[in-house]
Amino acid sequence: MRYKLGYAALTLAVASAGLNARGAVVFSDNFESGTMANWTTTTATPLSNSTAQNAVPTVTGTHSAQMDSSLARMHHNLVADNGGTEIDGASYFDSYVYDDGTGGSTGATRAFNEIRGYSSGTGLPNGGTTASGSLSQLLAIGKYNTVTLTGETFKSNYYQGRSILGVNGWFNLDGTGLSADQQALVPKRSVGWHEFTLERLADKTTIAYFVDGVLARVLSGTGAETWDTLILGPGLGSQAGTTYIDGMQVGSGLLYAVATPEPAAASALALAAVPLLRRRRRARQA
Repeated sequence: MRYKLGYAALTLAVASAGLNARGAVVFSDNFESGTMANWTTTTATPLSNSTAQNAVPTVTGTHSAQMDSSLARMHHNLVADNGGTEIDGASYFDSYVYDDGTGGSTGATRAFNEIRGYSSGTGLPNGGTTASGSLSQLLAIGKYNTVTLTGETFKSNYYQGRSILGVNGWFNLDGTGLSADQQALVPKRSVGWHEFTLERLADKTTIAYFVDGVLARVLSGTGAETWDTLILGPGLGSQAGTTYIDGMQVGSGLLYAVATPEPAAASALALAAVPLLRRRRRARQA
């Protein structure tokens, strides 16, 4: 078997690495500019800048990106922001999505963002839609309406993640592979803003997925591909339904965790870390 869906526990090295390992921010957009100037429309449908909802910053912010159809998608090339090089090594992607709680055949049942890596090229360019290179890795996190990973059963009360290299498919962010105590902490779907974070660890093949700062899934054995393109919105189907996205951010280092295949005893450290992680999340939003 080429991969496993999570370690028995994820060591959250809060004091030495988790809260202090965040490196340089490569790109961020909280849409407070009032425009979508940082983004290029990938499909025929763009997102728009809106004052109807806001997540980041929580105190003074008034704007977010509004999505009225699941076909909406825009992109931003990260290479120019990173000194002309692809994002490699330990790194993170963080964003906020507003869950309107709608299910069934109407409303926003697909609302997620992606980070991509194109091999032998620099990805989707700013101002254009013809990619340089071939899509190699796509990591997604947010709200989806099915799962496709072999052996996975869709859980509509949880959020979802995706990978296409090494591990291929959509899966639930339900704590699979973690201890029972950790699984109990994983946030379920609810109306309102939610923070979605994925972290690529220094080994380049382990991806940790977080919902509202709480570990929700770990993938090991994913493909080691550098990042070059950030995707805003799903860009598939044509389902109508308004929702909002905010606080898009990509950077080096880690926001929350350092993952190592430790014994189950690490669960105690993970549980102790949760209040600290939540405090850190509130501090970032201020």
